[in-house]
Amino acid sequence: MRRRDILLMLICGLAPCLVRAAEPAVSRSVLLIANEDMTDPRFRESVVLVTRHGSSQSTLGVIVNRAFDLSLDQVFPDFRLATQHRLHYGGPVSQGQIVFLVRGTVAPKAAITLADKLFISSDGGSLRRLIEAPTPSDRLRVFDGYAAWAPGQLENEIDRGDWYLLPVDADLLFSEPLAELWRKLLRRATQRMVWQAQPAVLALAPD
Repeated sequence: MRRRDILLMLICGLAPCLVRAAEPAVSRSVLLIANEDMTDPRFRESVVLVTRHGSSQSTLGVIVNRAFDLSLDQVFPDFRLATQHRLHYGGPVSQGQIVFLVRGTVAPKAAITLADKLFISSDGGSLRRLIEAPTPSDRLRVFDGYAAWAPGQLENEIDRGDWYLLPVDADLLFSEPLAELWRKLLRRATQRMVWQAQPAVLALAPD
């Protein structure tokens, strides 16, 4: 099975962690793990949480494993309670636009649901309220910019072998040290592909 087909399975809801496509407010989401030989410097050794939402066939997401050496209060001085939060690099599109991931039981304003209790939004008022609550850093991630692909572009990159694919694991995204996340998920993705590629061998192995 080609990795492009696996992507289509994941975003159409066949992976158990993803929501049903019949729910209109919910997206279909997946993790992209950059291949070791990724040539695009913007995505080298990156983990990208992507979603396909609504009627558009384009794909958008955020790089989740790159942080700037900046706390949010350095970027937004009026966010006095933001010292515990770092600003992260979300991707090469719309630098200067802030988007955020948040884990919780209530979706913020103008949010897309990525997985169970995991949302993405760019609503400034919601971000301020979350920071002033205050929301701990293991539930809130703030990004500068995002990543996006035109219709068919990501599928072509997957066919070329640029990306491995995994279901969304929110616990891991918010708990694993960023410096270790790509390597850990790369091992998981390659092991998963080896397992999928040889079911007959496993089935015929002696007890």
